[in-house]
Amino acid sequence: MTDPQDIIELRIATCIAVVAAAIAALQEGAATGSLWIATTVGLPVACFIGYRVRATRPLPLRMLQSIIAILILVLFVSRIGHVTDLAALQIPLAQSFLWLLVLHALDMPNRRGLLVLLVASLVLMALAGVLSISMAIAPWLVIWAFAALVSLVLAYRAELEELPALGRAAPTFDRSSVLVPLGVLVVVLAVGFAVFMVVPVAGTNRAITFPAQLPNDSPVRSNGALVNPSLGPSDPGSSNGSSKSGATSFGYFGFSDRLDTSLRGRPDDTLVMRVRASSPDFWRGQTFDQWDGRVWHLSDDTPRLVRNGEPIGVPRVPLDGPTQTAVDVDDLTQTYYLEVNGPNSIFAASEARKVYFPERSIFQNVDGTLRAGVRLDAGAIYTVVSERPLVTAATLRAPRPDTLPLDIATTYAARPITTERVRDLAHTITANAPTTYDKVLAIEAWLAANTKYSLDIPRLPKGADAVDQYVFVDRRGFCEQIGTTLVVMLRELGIPARLGVGYAPGERNPFTGLYEVKASDAHAWAEVYFPGIGWQTFDPTANVPLAGDSQLDAAGSGALSYLSARLHIPTDVLAALPILAGLITLVLAVRQLRRRPRRVAISRSWASTRLARLERLGTRRGRPRAPSETTPNFVRALGSIAHQHATDLARAGATIDAAMFAPDPPTSDECDTVDALLDAIEAEWTTRGHPEDLVPSGRAPGTRSGR
Repeated sequence: MTDPQDIIELRIATCIAVVAAAIAALQEGAATGSLWIATTVGLPVACFIGYRVRATRPLPLRMLQSIIAILILVLFVSRIGHVTDLAALQIPLAQSFLWLLVLHALDMPNRRGLLVLLVASLVLMALAGVLSISMAIAPWLVIWAFAALVSLVLAYRAELEELPALGRAAPTFDRSSVLVPLGVLVVVLAVGFAVFMVVPVAGTNRAITFPAQLPNDSPVRSNGALVNPSLGPSDPGSSNGSSKSGATSFGYFGFSDRLDTSLRGRPDDTLVMRVRASSPDFWRGQTFDQWDGRVWHLSDDTPRLVRNGEPIGVPRVPLDGPTQTAVDVDDLTQTYYLEVNGPNSIFAASEARKVYFPERSIFQNVDGTLRAGVRLDAGAIYTVVSERPLVTAATLRAPRPDTLPLDIATTYAARPITTERVRDLAHTITANAPTTYDKVLAIEAWLAANTKYSLDIPRLPKGADAVDQYVFVDRRGFCEQIGTTLVVMLRELGIPARLGVGYAPGERNPFTGLYEVKASDAHAWAEVYFPGIGWQTFDPTANVPLAGDSQLDAAGSGALSYLSARLHIPTDVLAALPILAGLITLVLAVRQLRRRPRRVAISRSWASTRLARLERLGTRRGRPRAPSETTPNFVRALGSIAHQHATDLARAGATIDAAMFAPDPPTSDECDTVDALLDAIEAEWTTRGHPEDLVPSGRAPGTRSGR
């Protein structure tokens, strides 16, 4: 029998599981540098050393482990003294845990130590899942799950081998050691995917998990003026276009102090950020209020400093309007993970009320939008909590007694610069629309029916009015032309409106729960003020529901279409895969259940008849089987009568017992051997007469052999 601690396959599978979990945690930012070497190289080496010294467990090694473990804990305590929130504990805790795992791998003398290491790998994988913002964890999760299942199978078999043998010893490692875990993994994935498609979306409002960090080279401080290095020479933060760096392919000209609608070209599909949020929204960077017929400007671009604790509370500005009391509000928490160097705008769904930011100060513009006083480069993370009115179409149509604030009317509802035929068209389109909301829908419907969204549009002629050119001449445009037209027509109707710029929600990755925002999602839209409610976003080209209608039904919403677009498999085929996997599993289970009872019944029938033959032989020779006597004890007693057959009888008893109780019945050769032995003994005892005639080797005739 093999001792569990000597099963090399069990140790290899456990080591693979731990290394896979460690790499998953490391690539999600748990650590860098030396820990990569310590885990990818040190862990396997430590597992090998632990295997070699499992029997001796040298005292100097254990003392060294204890000293290093104490040192790791001291360093951890010293590090957490500088941590200001619980979310920041994740990284130092993960690093200390990884070092302790390497130490533990040096001392695994038995199966219990291996299983402790396996449980630790589960903790690591859970940590990687918490930190994960991409699908990079997926292959390591599969490797970990398979290796962990193999480890559990081998550990279970090792435990069975420690029990008294009923027959043949179960093999330590064979084909089933791989096939069983593989089958379990497939079933778990199929069932898990089906459950994932219906369970609710996990909440994102746990304050202890709100991350915020800046890359090490980010703190280059400013007074809150807009900076956008992705625009190169057009960076509003550079003096007279003196930037030495060129414009990037992902830079958006709208993140500037002006938005020129005569510019053409759009950003590429570079991933610019990921956003964790429970529902989609427009991730706003800033707004524009002054229009000259071609270019949008900011009438006041002097931000003020906001500094008031952690999180940073964002005050309301006059242009937000009065405190919202007409409808219920909801907190939408968004965490932004920046992937490229972009503007210092702090993106947020309107209206931001709290910001978790590594710096203890930010800047607020007169329209309520936010900026950082440092660069926001790739790797920056911040969290914003926005307060959104839960509006629906019925809410926006309902009459409101609230009056329009004077400063909002003056800034956003003044008669715009445009042509007379644009003014006439605005009144004609909305003639039968009774409410502000209906007027917005009427203009959107007319634009959808009479113009075309296109990225390939003619250049704007010199001196031409951008809205007039789009509506009456080109009839083609993208979001800047469409959003501008909507704002200009609403202002002509006396409705406060402004142009917002930022990003559309992006594509939601259902497996991470994050919205993957590309540079091509850079967007411009109309924001319309409703008295008693506040600013609401409208855009006919982006399908973003109103806040009151925007909750996701399940965590797996969109999973089939997400996979279909990447695997090039039709959605209906993907939907059928879990059902197909379930049917195959059911068929295999039924087949196994139908087959196993038949094998057991045949084995028990065979064993029962052979045991009955032995009992008859014993009775005929004066040694009947006692009611409580086990088969091994009974055949040993018979062996004392027929000493020359003692070994064969013991083997026959083990085979009969295995047929009755062991998971695997005896082979046909083993059964044939038992039958041949019983035939030989029965023939011999029939011809030789009574037990007194059976003289064991080495005894005198006439003496009775003892039992």
